[in-house]
Amino acid sequence: MKKVIIMIILSIIVIAVIVAIGLYLGNSSIRLWVDKNILKKDIGEENLPFIAIEESDNIKAFAYSNYIATVGNGALTIYNSDANVVTTINVSITNPKFSANGRYLLLADENGENLYLIYNDSLQWHKELEGNISQITVNQNGAVCVVLTGTTYKSIMVMYNINGNEEFRTYLSNSTATDVAISDDNKYLSFVEIKTTGTVIESLVKTISIEKAKNVPRESIVYTYTTNSNTLILNIKYKNNKIVTFCDNSIHIFSEGNDEELLKIDNKINFADINLNGYICSINESKSGLINSEYELKIRNIENKKENIYNINSTVKNLYCNNDIIAVSLGNEVEFVNTNGWLVKKFTSIQNIKDITIGDNVAGIIYKDKIEVLSL
Repeated sequence: MKKVIIMIILSIIVIAVIVAIGLYLGNSSIRLWVDKNILKKDIGEENLPFIAIEESDNIKAFAYSNYIATVGNGALTIYNSDANVVTTINVSITNPKFSANGRYLLLADENGENLYLIYNDSLQWHKELEGNISQITVNQNGAVCVVLTGTTYKSIMVMYNINGNEEFRTYLSNSTATDVAISDDNKYLSFVEIKTTGTVIESLVKTISIEKAKNVPRESIVYTYTTNSNTLILNIKYKNNKIVTFCDNSIHIFSEGNDEELLKIDNKINFADINLNGYICSINESKSGLINSEYELKIRNIENKKENIYNINSTVKNLYCNNDIIAVSLGNEVEFVNTNGWLVKKFTSIQNIKDITIGDNVAGIIYKDKIEVLSL
């Protein structure tokens, strides 16, 4: 009899858990209530640690991994998720430009000469380059590529290994490299090339075999992807050996010489982004003509094309993406959503938010006088 009672109780508990999960997944109203009242995902600014800054110091901030980095007054200062200083590194930076991947942070002086690679909170290497830095990228293994201008060439691409040793250089005499990306396996470097001939602008993505670039440079370009004359390629990101490509009117995947269109960007799409780990996202208005317009955040897997949808009941002001997190700015509110379409955190502020930066596990909410640190 005792065993029967225990089995009945366990069965009731299992059924209750299944029903609760089903309601949470299937009913958006219940999910919002649970997120706010039980899971405590609704956060106010008074609950967060913060980094005090002076507006006159022109501090720039960037989140990566578990850290918030600030640059200003000749120093790179790295903070943890409690807003405590971890370390300070002297840098010569006037106009900071950032690129991050996992635990690596690449910092450059845009239109200047200095380049720094940080791993966690330690300086890996520093370079003072000849030319003006226009573009930078770092992959998950610490491989770095930088684009230089202001020389006798329109663009020079220089690649460095994790130790800061130069691997190779690629020179562009009649065109400009406007973005670069390195594959996760360190085998390929791709770049966006813009050619201008009179009134015609030609936009291409070219892929370099890194091994060939070191040994037989003339044979190093293994793939060239072109677009029509009405399309401008803006930026690229690697997912495995596939190049996710953001254009002004579409998003594509370039792979092994093939071109696949993932999304057509028309006037119904308010925002779109490719800076996610294996996903793209877009926001479009689902109910037009209403005062409180409802928006849909659509998150699409680039491999299986499966789409997750997150509903937004306020006007979207901006969109920020990094790896597995999407931040939807609604003015004084920010909803942090993962690539499964689930709310991670909802943040509410009484001040005007100036900017947002997202790392792997933290986000920085930037105001004119402080940076609030939100753990994700």
